[in-house]
Amino acid sequence: MALKLWARAAVMAAFLLPTGALHAETLAELDALSDAAQDEGGAIAAAQDLAADGAYLEALATLERMLAVHPKSPEGRLLHALYLCRVDDQRGGQVEIGKLKEREFGSQTLADARAACEAGGEVP
Repeated sequence: MALKLWARAAVMAAFLLPTGALHAETLAELDALSDAAQDEGGAIAAAQDLAADGAYLEALATLERMLAVHPKSPEGRLLHALYLCRVDDQRGGQVEIGKLKEREFGSQTLADARAACEAGGEVP
């Protein structure tokens, strides 16, 4: 139940732009981002910070590195799908949303994610 509530909140929050800054400009910063991707929670937080700054491609790359280590991360998979929609890959986002299990996220969360993706990543 708690995961379903979180997942609904993630759909709604994935496209809001809270304050935050995380841009890698040096090799050391890139190494730090890569290291952060090993930790599921750290990678998700880093991806959300990047997305908050409009750096969706970097956010996707961070999530992809984390998902290589933690492929079953529910939060990571959902955010990855939603961020694909934000970079104009609605088809890819919808495919990923289609792979998410209703029992894990709930039907309303998945419906919200589909609607957000169809709107180009904008929460309806």
